[in-house]
Amino acid sequence: MSQRFNIRPATHNDSEALITLINSTPQPGSIRLNFERTPDFFHATETTTSEPDVWLMEDTQEQRLVASFSIGKRFVYINGKKQLTRYGNDLRIHEDYKGGRTLFRLFKKYRELMQDEWMQTVILEENTASIDTVGSGRLTLPNYHPAGKLLTHMIALNQNIRRITCVQSEHRIRRASENDIDILQTFFDKYSSEKQFYPCYDFSKIDSNDQYYRNLNLSNYYLCFNKQELVAVTGVWDQKSFKQTRFLSYHGNMKVLRHINNISSKILGGLNLPSPGSLGNYISLHSILCKDNEPAFLKSLITEIMTEHKKTQYDALILGLDEQDQLHDAVKNLKRHSLVSNHYLASYGDQPDVLNHPSAPPLIYLEPSRL
Repeated sequence: MSQRFNIRPATHNDSEALITLINSTPQPGSIRLNFERTPDFFHATETTTSEPDVWLMEDTQEQRLVASFSIGKRFVYINGKKQLTRYGNDLRIHEDYKGGRTLFRLFKKYRELMQDEWMQTVILEENTASIDTVGSGRLTLPNYHPAGKLLTHMIALNQNIRRITCVQSEHRIRRASENDIDILQTFFDKYSSEKQFYPCYDFSKIDSNDQYYRNLNLSNYYLCFNKQELVAVTGVWDQKSFKQTRFLSYHGNMKVLRHINNISSKILGGLNLPSPGSLGNYISLHSILCKDNEPAFLKSLITEIMTEHKKTQYDALILGLDEQDQLHDAVKNLKRHSLVSNHYLASYGDQPDVLNHPSAPPLIYLEPSRL
């Protein structure tokens, strides 16, 4: 008798089935979200990890996709050094199979693949079902070790930016060009390692066919100079052509608060929460790096970016930082909606020692655009 459930590596031919599974398994919370991947599942996966490793489970009897997970790899800074590290995401199980042994089968494969490795993973704090699952202590599941929190802001672009931010006049902001590749690389090589898990960037690959940098151009980067010194950099990334966020529905107090919020936003300016079923229309801030982790530098960059994008098709700017990062001061006076996510290091062995290492930086860095 042939085996009913088959777990195998996903291929590009599975994209349509994976998109269907993603669309049928939204993230719960007061705002019910779905992180979609039209038109090709792998376009977003290739920007999350430079070495994708996607697996799926199929029901051969019913000829349908049951579940998926990804544990690809990417280079990040660990204790000051570049290290190829796994990132776990896209764990999705079809509603019809959640009550069976699907999770057991999936994590049996997890264990087989991971061996003694560990991986990063992020779960929205409001996704209590997933958090309860990872904390259940089931033998097949890896141990999820808390490793910080990510605070993500969705900042309204229709507000009076310069009046609110009081930008520092001594900071000069400009966009990057091909002539800046060397100065950008030098700056990132010097400062990126000061935050744990900061992505390793190769600026020579931007504007190339490398899929890890899909839709990124050097002109998407903004440089902040204090006198003649480069002191901060960040980039903007429009990912809507391959990764979307759909606001499916609002629950609890948010159902009423959305209407109050939107009326206030029209009068005073602020974030307009999309109607149920609509896609979010935003750009993401990424590659945030400031000398001495100085909030004033980031504030100047954000002011310039928001001013440029105020009268465009975008409604919001997305950025995320370690919950403890002082760079949050750069947005403290801006109208925004914020979400907290839990960051974990998952392994089948003891707690990874990377966070307790003597050379471990005090702050982590995660980019919402690469989760």
